Amino acid sequence: MSRSNRRLRVGFTLVELLVVIAIIGVLIALLLPAVQQAREAARRTQCLNNLKQVGLSLHNFHDTYREFPPSRIEYGYLGWAAFLLPFMEQNALYDSLDMKATYASQTAAAQQAAIPGYVCPSRHGVGDMATTLEAINGSVSTDAGPVWDYASCDGDSGDDAKLRRVTSTGMLIIAEGNHTKYKSLTKMASVTDGLSNTIAIGEKHIRQVNLLSETTGGDGPVLSGWAYTSMRAAGPGYPLAKGTTDTVSGVEKLVFGSFHPGVVNFVLGDASVRSIGTTIDTTNLGYLANRQDGNVISVDY
Repeated sequence: MSRSNRRLRVGFTLVELLVVIAIIGVLIALLLPAVQQAREAARRTQCLNNLKQVGLSLHNFHDTYREFPPSRIEYGYLGWAAFLLPFMEQNALYDSLDMKATYASQTAAAQQAAIPGYVCPSRHGVGDMATTLEAINGSVSTDAGPVWDYASCDGDSGDDAKLRRVTSTGMLIIAEGNHTKYKSLTKMASVTDGLSNTIAIGEKHIRQVNLLSETTGGDGPVLSGWAYTSMRAAGPGYPLAKGTTDTVSGVEKLVFGSFHPGVVNFVLGDASVRSIGTTIDTTNLGYLANRQDGNVISVDY
């Protein structure tokens, strides 16, 4: 017998190769959900950290001006996110704004500035851009700029007659007056239910199909003060959205929601942050949204 015939053959058979591939596939299927969950946990933590900084900025604003910023001034002007810029390490951007001018009349550079602290990483990236198209009282705003993910809680009713009035029950509400002379109406003393019992700002609900869409009203530019862009309500009739496809019985642009499974992140008046489950009773949710109704939740929500 020749030496070549005695030589051993080394290698995988087709069956062995298929078995190895199947094992690798099973391992990937087992590990991938854990990796995705870990990534989402990190993104949710970053979102909470962002809201924490927003809450601290509210306190620094109050220390400086002895009042909280308004949720917005009037139609077409700037919102609370613009007022907090100096306390979010965005002094240069703030200095470039005309706080008494409309959003549309601000410089292009100011309109296009992306602000990482106002973005939830579970929803989209800091650089995402959009143009919003929103009909309000027969007028249409087509403001361009980076979208964002947080909104002030203007109270426990999303009815237009209450949400956009100086009588709103939230911690941050619309200013009294107009852009030439306005006055914020809330301060720490106004929150008689206690700062730790009152929602200040939370994640706004944007359905996934409306992300970065011209036809969405709630996914507007970060500095704009249009109602559906900068504010939300919470309470009976205005529950937390249960997922990214929830139409919330036709009030989707008025409620809070998130891309985090089962929870929505909020910062309270004392700058503490909470992840509130989407199944919270709406009566209790309304108590948290109203700064002065005398109802304080004693149970863990």
